[in-house]
Amino acid sequence: MSDHSNHNTASHIKAETHHHTPTAWDIVVKSDLLNVLILAVALIYLGNKFLPGIVDQRKKQISKELEEAKQARIKAEEELETIKQKSKNATQEIEEMKEEAKKSAITIKKQIEEETEKELEQLKQKVKRETNSKYEEAVHDIKKSVGSTAIKLAEVALTQVSKNQEVQKKLISDFLSDLNSPNKN
Repeated sequence: MSDHSNHNTASHIKAETHHHTPTAWDIVVKSDLLNVLILAVALIYLGNKFLPGIVDQRKKQISKELEEAKQARIKAEEELETIKQKSKNATQEIEEMKEEAKKSAITIKKQIEEETEKELEQLKQKVKRETNSKYEEAVHDIKKSVGSTAIKLAEVALTQVSKNQEVQKKLISDFLSDLNSPNKN
């Protein structure tokens, strides 16, 4: 019976543990709920302790980055304005250079025209002098040629007019003196 009673007791204990309703303590200890609760409390505690600092630090970093971006934008706008002003100044300087170049070109053109006019006038005067010189030379040559021809003709005519040698000499010398005297025409 002892074998039978041990068997009954064991099945009875089994039945009791099998039908036993779990208590809150059993649920917390056996289901690791206690561990989850401790972890949650630790997370909440650590979150309340460190999270505001981390959030505040991140907020400061974001604010700092925003301020740096704002300063960079302001600096870029200032540089852009400076570049625009330099470009405007460069354009104005180019226009001034163009105007100065036009004025210089006009001045050089006037100088060249004046020098050309002077050179042309000098050339005209030179040509005129040379023409006058050639004309006078030609007139002199013609006079000389005409004079010698006229003398020969006069000698021939005088020899025929007068047969007397002295009269011929006298007429020839008078004729030559008339030729050498200045013209009244």
